[in-house]
Amino acid sequence: MENTAHGNPGKWTWVTWLQIVFVLAMGSIVSVLLRNFNNSLLLYLPSAFGIALIHWFGPRILPISYLNGIFTLFLWGAPGGWERYALLATHEPLVAFFSWLLARKIIQDGQGFSSTSIFIRFTLFGIAVPDLANCFYTYHYTFINGDLSKVFLLWLSDFITMYSIAIPLLHFTKPYVSSKGIIWFSSANFNLLKSFKENARDLFLLGAFFLILSFIVDFNDYWFVYGICATIVAIRRGFELTLLTNFILFSLSYLVPLVLLYNNFKASSSQVLSVHLGMTTMFFVSSLIGKAVSDFRKKEKELTLQKKQLEAANEQLNKTNSELDRFVYSVSHDISAPLKSIKGLVTLSRLDKDPDATQLYLDKIDASVQKLEGFIGEVLDHSRSSRKEIKIESIHLESAIHEILENLKYLENFNKISFQFDFQSQVIRSDRFLLKVALSNLISNSIKYQKRYFEHQPEIKIASLTSGGFVEISISDNGEGIADEYKDRVFEMFYRGTSNSSGSGLGLYIAREAIEKLHGSIKVNTTYGEGSVFTLLLPTQ
Repeated sequence: MENTAHGNPGKWTWVTWLQIVFVLAMGSIVSVLLRNFNNSLLLYLPSAFGIALIHWFGPRILPISYLNGIFTLFLWGAPGGWERYALLATHEPLVAFFSWLLARKIIQDGQGFSSTSIFIRFTLFGIAVPDLANCFYTYHYTFINGDLSKVFLLWLSDFITMYSIAIPLLHFTKPYVSSKGIIWFSSANFNLLKSFKENARDLFLLGAFFLILSFIVDFNDYWFVYGICATIVAIRRGFELTLLTNFILFSLSYLVPLVLLYNNFKASSSQVLSVHLGMTTMFFVSSLIGKAVSDFRKKEKELTLQKKQLEAANEQLNKTNSELDRFVYSVSHDISAPLKSIKGLVTLSRLDKDPDATQLYLDKIDASVQKLEGFIGEVLDHSRSSRKEIKIESIHLESAIHEILENLKYLENFNKISFQFDFQSQVIRSDRFLLKVALSNLISNSIKYQKRYFEHQPEIKIASLTSGGFVEISISDNGEGIADEYKDRVFEMFYRGTSNSSGSGLGLYIAREAIEKLHGSIKVNTTYGEGSVFTLLLPTQ
């Protein structure tokens, strides 16, 4: 289906043109029927529809608007021949064109009146100023005969009509053109139904209240009561409900005869003029207040969200600073200890003249170097895993585990351990580096913290399975286990879980960070003196 964004040109079919003709023609027919009903020239719907249509679809609607103006004059039975009709009909497309020319860059596409400034500017340049074009026609070519007060009255009336209809249409809706014609109402571009649904109860109560009020008070004398009600709505509920409230008031004012203006030009001209001036002020001011309230609430929500984000960032910063303090302290200790040991052994080897002792000193130096090398490797793993961008790929678990074991085979007592495997899930989609870092730290811990007495037969079992949208990888051993008082802290940075720990305390912390970065989790089930089971849960991609 070919879609056209609102206001942009696109391929129009005859169905599209027919829909535009229908909208404008219905506006003319309703206006003529209402004029016949209450003898009023104060309602002209095509101008309001024309403003909405030209801001949706551009100047291509102007020829149809012009032809509709001729059609309206014919329905109205206006005096004069076709030449006069051809001249007077230009007022309808002229108003729409001036609105498009002056305000086409004010409304952000698809976002309605997103700020108070946009709303005010469009009201001025999109409605009020273009409405002045009508004044030329009404002054020179109607029965008004140069009466400026009646010219002003018709300007106010047209402003109210265009404002009450065009503003809600442009704010709530965004039709688009498809190969089947104009799509007026869709979930993707139509927010009016949503707004009606959210405010259905309030709109029903407001409509009922205003309708009842119209039977009780004389609108000509007490129109300001409606203004007070609209202002209260604006303060309590904001811009969108105020627009809908004003539309209800507009509809009642013109469509319910008991509410407003029998035989308008037979009534007192000053009274009619004051009522329309009051309605114009009421509609605009109430909407302006509602927009200010909505903008304030929107800004309040944004500030609240920013506050929560700042609090979260501050909490994370405090956590990072705390971890950094522990990191600096532990790094300085864990690096300096092997170096001091090496320095002491070098000094002893120089003092000791026994050749047989040299090999002993070299073995101890080698052990210290390996410890230092392992610690530096863990620090590098932590740095890389914390900064690495995730790259998802298919990983064969058994092959990855054997690569890890190949790298760990030089650990003490590795050859004494019996490894068992049960891979029900052979392939996982994840980040290879982060997964291997986590598994390597967990497996190396299971190797390091085995029981050291002669009769013990060390075992490590590595298994995988898929359950409930997660891949579960478990590493279980029959080693020393972790005492109950240490269980809740083993994943903290530089925390050593047993009194016999020779590690840096980084391994489990790095494993947890890597798994959480993969949107997974890690848990431990351990019994001191019997062994531990570490379980990784990773989402299936």
